[in-house]
Amino acid sequence: MLPPTLAHAVFDADLFASLRQALQRGELSPERSRLKVAPAQLEPGALTRVTELTPEARVRLGVRGRHAIVAGEVAALVLNGGMATRFGGAVKGVVPVLPDHEQMSFLAVKLAGLRHAAIDGGGPVPIVLMHSFATAAASREHLENIDWSDVPERDRSSFEQSLLPRVLPDGTPLPELPDAGQLPDTTLFSAPGHGDTLTRLRDSGTLEQLMQRGVRHLMISNVDNLGATLDPVILGAHLEAVERGAALSVEVVEREPGDAGGCVADVGGRPQIIEAFRLPPRVELVDYPYFNTNTLWTTTQALQAPHPLTWFPVRKTIEWGDRAALEVIQFETLIGQLSEFVPTRCLLVDRARFLPIKTREDLVDAEPQIRAIVRAAGLHP
Repeated sequence: MLPPTLAHAVFDADLFASLRQALQRGELSPERSRLKVAPAQLEPGALTRVTELTPEARVRLGVRGRHAIVAGEVAALVLNGGMATRFGGAVKGVVPVLPDHEQMSFLAVKLAGLRHAAIDGGGPVPIVLMHSFATAAASREHLENIDWSDVPERDRSSFEQSLLPRVLPDGTPLPELPDAGQLPDTTLFSAPGHGDTLTRLRDSGTLEQLMQRGVRHLMISNVDNLGATLDPVILGAHLEAVERGAALSVEVVEREPGDAGGCVADVGGRPQIIEAFRLPPRVELVDYPYFNTNTLWTTTQALQAPHPLTWFPVRKTIEWGDRAALEVIQFETLIGQLSEFVPTRCLLVDRARFLPIKTREDLVDAEPQIRAIVRAAGLHP
C-alpha cells in the first residue's frame, strides 16, 4: 500500500487492518473514546508545587538534578513529528522564531538550550529527535545547516514515527481511491499521534542505546514549547518523585482561559492525563484546575515494556484535489496515556515553562519571552 516515496517508512499492515475492522464494527468512535465516569479532582498528595518551593528546597533539588546530569543519567527527547500542517504547511521545527534570524529556528533554540543545560550541569545530555515522514527531510537538512546547534556528535540521535493511511468514515483507505495517485503523501497518510513515540523509541533501538550509556531518566517535550528547558530543579523534583515510587512526572500549570487540550485528574485513585475529548458528556475541562503541558519526565525503565495504549479515531477535514473538502479519519494514540499504566506524579511549574507556539501570530505575541529564552540558551540574536 505504501508508495515508493515512503518505502523507508515503518508501516504495520496487520495493525492497520485490525483498526479498519474495529472502525467498521463501530468499536472505534468518539462516543466509545469517552470515560464512563467523570474523573475526580487531583488529590493534593499527588502534586508537587514546584512554584512554592523555598529557596533552600530549590537549591537542594537543583544539586540533585545537576548530580544526575554529571553522572550521565539524563537525556532529552524532542517531539518534532506531526504533519506540518500549520505555519502555512512549513515544517515547524525549521521555522525561525525571531524576525530576521533565519537560522534561529525552533530546533536551533531547543537544541542550544539543551546543550547549554549540559554545559551548566557539567555532564553529557544525549538528545533524541523524533521526526515524522512529513517533517524528517526538511528537519535533517536544517539540522545539517545549523550543525545541531553545536551539540556534540556523540549526543545526537533521531528516529521516525511510523505512519498509517487515512481512511474514509466507512474504513476505505484513501490510497485506494481512484484519484489518490495525484495527491501528496501527506494527504493520504498520517503520523499516528505522539503515543507512537513510546513504541518507536523502543523498536528503533534508541531506548536500548540510551540505557547502555547509563541514561535512567528522559525528559520529553514538544519542539514548539520553547519554555520547556532542562531545569535541574525540575529534574530534582522528578528524582524525588521516583524515590517515592513514581515512574512518570507530568509538568502541569494552573489552567487559564483559552487553554485547550488535556487535564490531570484522579482516575481510580491515581493521577492521569486525560484529553478533553475523553471526558464524559457535560463534563468540561474548566472543572479541572491543572493543565497538562505535555512535558514529561520518565524513567527509561518504565519505557522498556510495551503499554496497551488506546487507539482513537480522529476526524479531520482535508482538501482533496478539485473536490470539496473531504472528511477523513486518522488513527492515533496519546503519549499521555502512559500515566494510566505507570505510577505518576504531577509537578506544578511556573507558567513560563509552558510557551507553546501553534501559529505565526503566537510567535509575534511571544517575542519578548522568546528573546529571553534565546539569551538563556547562550544565543545572541
